[in-house]
Amino acid sequence: MIAQRANQYQQTQIMTSSRVQIVVLLYDAAVQSVELARHAVETNNLADKGRFLGRAISIVGELDCALDYEQGGEIARSLHRLYEYALAELVGANARNDARKLEGVLRCLNVLREAWREVAAQHHAPLAMAR
Repeated sequence: MIAQRANQYQQTQIMTSSRVQIVVLLYDAAVQSVELARHAVETNNLADKGRFLGRAISIVGELDCALDYEQGGEIARSLHRLYEYALAELVGANARNDARKLEGVLRCLNVLREAWREVAAQHHAPLAMAR
């Protein structure tokens, strides 16, 4: 019952969010997944390691697929390279059962998340002033 309500809340949050806010939510989920995967590696919980690394890989892959190279230009190409790095490290962490490989990915995702949060805040500022 609680899980169902949480899922409904998440669905509502996504449906009422702007594109920029959705990107922030994706980064939040990716960071959370990598942190949980790191804990699973450290505790030798192979099932959770696979589940959370798989989730992180899917999210980073979606972020990569959503890049618009026409509008984004060099920024999109740079993000693509960062996503490729993150994906390679996530796969390497899984294959080698190495939590240290996740540290760089976490740093990268956290920096990107904070940058997108700034963009989201700037998008909301004009709306708040208009009201």
